[in-house]
Amino acid sequence: MRLGTIVGVFILPGVAFALLYFPVMTHLARGLVSPYGKADVAKRLFAATTDGLIVAVTCRLYWNTGATSYLAAGAAYLLFRDAIRGQSLGKLVFGLVVIRLETGRPASAAASLRRNALLLLPGANVVAVFLEGATIVRDSQGQRLGDRLAQTQVVEGLGAKDLVKSFQDWLMGLGADFRRAGRRRRASVRADRAA
Repeated sequence: MRLGTIVGVFILPGVAFALLYFPVMTHLARGLVSPYGKADVAKRLFAATTDGLIVAVTCRLYWNTGATSYLAAGAAYLLFRDAIRGQSLGKLVFGLVVIRLETGRPASAAASLRRNALLLLPGANVVAVFLEGATIVRDSQGQRLGDRLAQTQVVEGLGAKDLVKSFQDWLMGLGADFRRAGRRRRASVRADRAA
């Protein structure tokens, strides 16, 4: 790759993103107040790392095979990762949910697209990792630029651990129901014999 291409494709968009980041964040912060608490920053970091590893695997598959379908799958995951019940795989594992501030409901596909579109810009996405991470830590609501653009917020929610616990409780309740039904049936048979 030539130096001019690298500058035009990666460095200029990264510099432009860095220069515009804080003025845009300041402008978008004026009218946005959330009634929800800030999600745990460590959980968000681990969730983002998990999602980043998924995208890295698709990129590696593309580099090894040359099949653009892997690159398209990685880009689609990055854009729409929060579209199913407001959770990416990383957010599901760590019990986080992206919600729309207007409705309090999990993010839709359109909200996920608005929230994550900046992460596909070459050069800007590298700068975004650092600026967005710092913003999540400093912001009182934990909102990054993507959250401000989509009017979303990451909050604590139902995660994989909670789903497993819920399923275990359901199974235990099901077992208890079967034992009670068996006791009732035996008591009914004894009552019939006694009569």
